[in-house]
Amino acid sequence: MSSKSLKNIIRLVEGASNSLPVEQSFVNDLSYTIECIDKKNKRIPSKTFKPSSIGSCKRNIYFQLTGAKQDEGRSSYTLIGICESGTDRHIRLQEAICSMKDFGIDCEFIDIADFVKYRNLTDIEIIEKSGIETKCYNKRYNISFLTDGIIRYCGKYYILEIKTEMAHKYYEHKNVRPEHIPQGVTYYLSFGIPDVLYLYENRDSLDKKAFHFVATEEAANDIISVINEVSNDVKNDIIPDKEENKHKCAYCKYTEVCGGL
Repeated sequence: MSSKSLKNIIRLVEGASNSLPVEQSFVNDLSYTIECIDKKNKRIPSKTFKPSSIGSCKRNIYFQLTGAKQDEGRSSYTLIGICESGTDRHIRLQEAICSMKDFGIDCEFIDIADFVKYRNLTDIEIIEKSGIETKCYNKRYNISFLTDGIIRYCGKYYILEIKTEMAHKYYEHKNVRPEHIPQGVTYYLSFGIPDVLYLYENRDSLDKKAFHFVATEEAANDIISVINEVSNDVKNDIIPDKEENKHKCAYCKYTEVCGGL
């Protein structure tokens, strides 16, 4: 969008705001500001594989790895707030899990940098620590990630993966959501911990449920196959075919560049 077009839109918004009751004008301006802040703070994703998107279509991964231009559309203030709320709940839950040992529960939040050193995981590079979470980079598979944590619960190591969901989604599944499984398997590739605890929280009631998933070598090899295939596509400048599963397109940030190919 050109700067001239943007200025025209701003004038229209300002004109409409002047004719609205002050309370509605205030809400509109606040919502607009939230969206502007989000757009200003957006970062260009690194050209690496991400555990959270490894299960998406190969085109999505390809565009990310090649630095393709993302859609121009600004995220709605409601979606921004939902994401912020989810992040806040992650932190609260992580802090509570860290405190479980203080009440006699056999649970310990493991420092990932110490774990990497203890297990001599030479492929894993520690990028930075942000509160409880640690950003890592897997040099072997070109994967960058920020895990929710590693815990030792009742004497056993687990990858911890926290998910917050709307009520109707929370109640409709009685196991790990299939789209979340590749993420846990990707962590297994990096840390060698096959056991994953998926902790789901209902955004409306804050009810919780957890599922224990065990990653297999077969599942890990499937992830490796995806990594190798898309890496070769990037190397040879071959755009992967479109997938028929349009469900994966719902939250894709490359719909414009994808639709034009």
